[in-house]
Amino acid sequence: MRALRHYSPQEWMRAAPLAHGARRGRNILVDLVYRRFRAPGQDEVQHALAAHRGGTLAFTIAFNLPEAIALLSEAMAHFLPGTPLVVCDNSNNAEARARIAALCAQRGHIYCPLPRAPLGQFSSNGSRSHAVALNWIYHNLIRPAAPKVFALLDHDLVPLAMDDFATRVAAQPAYGMVRHGERFGCWFLWPGYSVFDYAATAAMALDFGTDTPLTLDTGGQNWHRLYRRMPLERIRHAQTREVYLPNEVGGREPYLLTDTWLHVGGAGHRGGGAAALARVRGAFDADPDGLLGRLLESAAT
Repeated sequence: MRALRHYSPQEWMRAAPLAHGARRGRNILVDLVYRRFRAPGQDEVQHALAAHRGGTLAFTIAFNLPEAIALLSEAMAHFLPGTPLVVCDNSNNAEARARIAALCAQRGHIYCPLPRAPLGQFSSNGSRSHAVALNWIYHNLIRPAAPKVFALLDHDLVPLAMDDFATRVAAQPAYGMVRHGERFGCWFLWPGYSVFDYAATAAMALDFGTDTPLTLDTGGQNWHRLYRRMPLERIRHAQTREVYLPNEVGGREPYLLTDTWLHVGGAGHRGGGAAALARVRGAFDADPDGLLGRLLESAAT
């Protein structure tokens, strides 16, 4: 929420502060209700996570795209073999859920099928659906497990080099890709690539909800809980650049490289998402160890 002094007279005339307050109250209520839903096999998942107490855990939210989970799984096995991947399935397609569950069983990942969300899975608002799922994971899996470090990864993110999440937060409570609001000087870490020191942030009860009045997307509520206490000019954060892969017609397609993690982007969307994922899959399979270098070269030309 914005401070009341930041609302213009015209916004007060439209009762914008009241509307924003009501929407925030609704979101809090939905989160509280959904947080109490039980996932199938939740006790077993929590037991498996307890074995990693004091270590590092990486969480990803799957959504209807087994191919993305397969690529993330293989890339992490190649470059981060010591970091357990926890796949939390928010798919609303039964066949996709079955395939993702089978893949996780085959590759030894901890798999948690998220309970069905209230209000129609927020199908019309992907950011809210993602936020509700993240808050469920945080309260039902991360907090009981109390890992030393936890990372949140988009399902279509691909590591291209070795990484150590614990090193990322060795001297600060959180690390990741910074995104800014359009006004008011606020910022947040994109929950598709963010890392947290659990002990340093546990008392803050993180909230991965959106903050639309501050123009902050999923994870924006943590501006109030955490980020405003972290002077941006004094912390390390992810470096991003645009890189390119050749497409099928002889041109170049842009992708976002965050540190050494490639974001396919739009992999769960209709249109070019599936083609983009297939393109990245082909490039990774051809030369996983050399792909990062080629991408960096593409950014320089």
